[in-house]
Formats: sequence, structure tokens, C-alpha cells
Amino acid sequence: MNTHSYEKIVRASKARVGSVVDGKYRLEEFIGAGTSGAVYRATNTWVGREVAVKLFHYEGNGTDNAMQRFVREAQAANRVRKEGRQHPNVVDALDVGRDGPTGLLFAVQEFLLGVTLERHLADLPGRRLPAGDAVLLLLPVIDAIACAHEAGVVHRDLKPENIFIANTGSGDPVPKVLDFGIAQLSDARMTSSHELMGTPLYMAPEAFFGASKLDARADVWALGVILFQMIAGEPPFNAADNNPMSLITVLATQDPPSLAAMGLMNGTAWQVVLKCFARDPAERYPNARAFKEALDLLFEGV
Repeated sequence: MNTHSYEKIVRASKARVGSVVDGKYRLEEFIGAGTSGAVYRATNTWVGREVAVKLFHYEGNGTDNAMQRFVREAQAANRVRKEGRQHPNVVDALDVGRDGPTGLLFAVQEFLLGVTLERHLADLPGRRLPAGDAVLLLLPVIDAIACAHEAGVVHRDLKPENIFIANTGSGDPVPKVLDFGIAQLSDARMTSSHELMGTPLYMAPEAFFGASKLDARADVWALGVILFQMIAGEPPFNAADNNPMSLITVLATQDPPSLAAMGLMNGTAWQVVLKCFARDPAERYPNARAFKEALDLLFEGV
């Protein structure tokens, strides 16, 4: 998206502040916009609850597919349940529909106060956490993704920007998984086998060769990358230009730097994390539950 197009989207999005969506969601404040939609702090005037509202505005090629993904985000998030309830570490999707007067699709989520994990790390010395603190912060996220996998949902775009550290006002900050917009549901495969989905720095090697057949092991790779970054201050794999083709070469030829050799984690713990980075998916943890169980065993009693 060029600067002119983005500025046009922002102007149009800001102009909607003060309007009411679906007769009950009053848009109070423009938060941000992307290629597919704009996000607002809003009030459900029927019950007086503060919420976040996303308005779909994408008008490019493949509009129908983009629209399905927009709706699918709410569907995927609501499948992630624990003990019969919405998982506490997944942003709560409250409503989805189409606004009558404008015809715009909308989605409603709980409104969160806090910062993304990306911002949280950026504010820390060295952009990193001690290994034990990093694991404790990420474990609820891994559990949420484990429950997603058990519900047939693969996130496919896990990264620090999609993890929100929410200040609930009731104690320790709560990490929440955001943005299931490109999640793959086991009963709704819409992605072309040749379509690239995700953020290259956090994508498993197989993701560069088509997204439609990715499974839980791709999320395991991404969780390993995030945990590594939280501890080391930077992702384990990088290319000078962040070009996907350059990253493919890096992933095919380089192993991740050892957190143990860097003095940031003991050798046993590093072996647990290292398994996330097996190039062959069959050699990784089969899903996030298996990764979490390995970490739980490692930190048991700590």
C-alpha cells in the first residue's frame, strides 16, 4: 500500500468517528487502519460496554476471499476454548455482522489496555527478558495455541505484534493472542496451495512453499522463534533485506544460534527449545500442547 492510499484510508476511517454501527456500536476513537480494515474504540450503547470495533473496507483484488478471512477471524477465535469457555488468553470475539446503512462488515472484540509483546520488548534493556521470565510470560500463549490446535485451528501468523500484554487491573498483565485473520480452520481451507501466508521472520521453512497444507507444527516453529527473540533480543534467523527468498536460503543453510552458548539458557532447556527449529516438520513437536508439556516438565518446581 503506497503512502497516498494509506493516507486516504486513514482520512476516511477517521471521518467515521462519532457514527453508530449496527444501531448500537458508537465509534469513539480511531485506533489504526490496515489494508483490510480500520479499528476503533467504541461503546456498545445498549449495555454501556467499551469494545473494539473493526470495520472491513478492503476493495482490492480477491475481495470475496478477504471478506471471508475477516469473518473467519471471529469464528476461529471463538473455537479456542478451555474448560468449556473462551480461552482467557485469546482476545474475546463478541460479535460480527454487516452494518445496514453502509453495508460494511464489522467485527467486535473486547477492548484491551496495554501494549503488544513487540512494544513490551522494545521498552526493555536489550529488548529481552531472562529465560525463566520469558517462558512464564509465553506459557499462557502456548496453552492458547494448544487449545486452538485441539479445535482444528492453525494460527499461521504468530509473532510479537499479534500477542498483546493486557493490563486487566486485577494483577499481573495477561498475554492475549490476537489476529486470527489468516487462521486455517480444519473444515475451511480457502488458501491457494501456492499462496504465501504469514510474516517471513516467523514462518517455518515449509510455509514458503505454500500455505494451504500447513499444520500445527508451523505454529510450533513460530512459537520457538518468539521465545528465542524474547530471550536473545532478536529472532534466530534473519536476512539483510528481509526478502523471503533470502530467508529461505538462511533457513536451509543455517542453524539457530545457541542460547546455551550465549549464556542465556542452560543446555537442557536449549535442547527443548531447539526442537521447535527442526527443518523437517516430522522432527518438531507435533503441536503446541507437546511443546508446552516439554516446557512444563523443564520448569516444574521452579
